[in-house]
Amino acid sequence: MKSWQADQLQLIVSATNTDETFDTVVAEVSRLGFNHCSFGMKAPVPLVSPRVLWCSNYPQEWQRRYEAQGYLRCDPTVAHAIISDEPVLWSDELFASCPELRVEAQSFGLVYGWAQPRRDAAGMVSLLTCARAEPEISPQEFKAKQERVQWLSHLCHGGMSRHWGASLRGDPELLLSERELEVLRWSCDGKTSADIAQIINLSEATVNFHVRNACNKLGTSNRTAAAVRAALLGLLW
Repeated sequence: MKSWQADQLQLIVSATNTDETFDTVVAEVSRLGFNHCSFGMKAPVPLVSPRVLWCSNYPQEWQRRYEAQGYLRCDPTVAHAIISDEPVLWSDELFASCPELRVEAQSFGLVYGWAQPRRDAAGMVSLLTCARAEPEISPQEFKAKQERVQWLSHLCHGGMSRHWGASLRGDPELLLSERELEVLRWSCDGKTSADIAQIINLSEATVNFHVRNACNKLGTSNRTAAAVRAALLGLLW
């Protein structure tokens, strides 16, 4: 581990709450040459209205404007984070589907940005964004700072997960039994209760018992929804 990695790790680990964690990130982002940053995290479920938490040192008026206009739903950096862990730099091309977001952000001094997504095994998705008015992020700067930004994103994701995890999940840690997990894995592969009973050498009634228990714990009404929820929460891998 490099010295700067160890320093960042120590700072994040020692933070005791959300504010301390984010203040540490803001300081590190400043050292990287950016005066603004934001960090958001999305839970994997529910799919229709997922829980999202975020913090930012963007201008307050821009934060209010972003929320009032519902820009979260059309922000291309957020859409990118849902499907990729690769970093992306702000550009007119990136915001072609929502040019008004680009123009308004620029009016608040948020002209050049670097968005670094992160996803964990539990399905939590986060996005760390570093922004500034100038100068433009050159290819040389991107290459020189990419490792640092990725590492900071990783640490921020882990640190904020400790503080936000319960709120984002909306329920306590799920403790499914090995049998419940097993029947859900086979359900994901399209197996019926009769199929599963034959595969794992149990009665069909016992398989259905485990399915019902899993549904109750996951708060779903049927096995399909239970299997999807468990998979999105990273319980079946």
